[in-house]
Amino acid sequence: MLVKGLLMILVGSLIGWITNYFAIKMLFRPHNEVNILGFKIQGLIPKRRNEMAESIAETIDAELINMKDITGTLDSIEIEDEIDKIVDVVVEDKLKKELLAKIPMAAMFINDSIMNKVKVVVKDAIEENKGEFVGIVLKKLEETVDVKAMVVEKIEGFSLDYMEDLTFKIAKNELKHIEIVGAVLGAVIGAAQFGISYFL
Repeated sequence: MLVKGLLMILVGSLIGWITNYFAIKMLFRPHNEVNILGFKIQGLIPKRRNEMAESIAETIDAELINMKDITGTLDSIEIEDEIDKIVDVVVEDKLKKELLAKIPMAAMFINDSIMNKVKVVVKDAIEENKGEFVGIVLKKLEETVDVKAMVVEKIEGFSLDYMEDLTFKIAKNELKHIEIVGAVLGAVIGAAQFGISYFL
């Protein structure tokens, strides 16, 4: 009876472990639909990949980060230093060089003092209209950049092998625990069956 009881517990544990092991594997396997005795079988994630991508993207867009969050951050960034650098480059490298290239005699009239005055005028004009300019850019970003679509495209671009490796890498310990729990529950069921058969 003891051997019989231990055997039932062992078999129950083995069945529980195998069941959970294959259940975990079938999250991804098989990648493509196969027909076995009239039953169509395909891994859960490959079968519902598009739906999952949409769901993940919606969650990210609604709960984590969206374009309004990004533009809100950009709006708070001080860009005066960047404007100064851009104006310096435009005035020095573009305006001065191109003007002198087209009108060489202009070199007689264009000196550092004049160029600095031009820079100040341009910078002041930009500074006065900075809020409006930034607002237009941010609004355009919100209208044209779709974070949700980008996330969906990115997820759908992952290969199933990559997604499988990534999932098992991240949740390796948790998935192993699921297998162990299956074995423990199987052993408990085996022990219960033995107890029932023993007393009946």
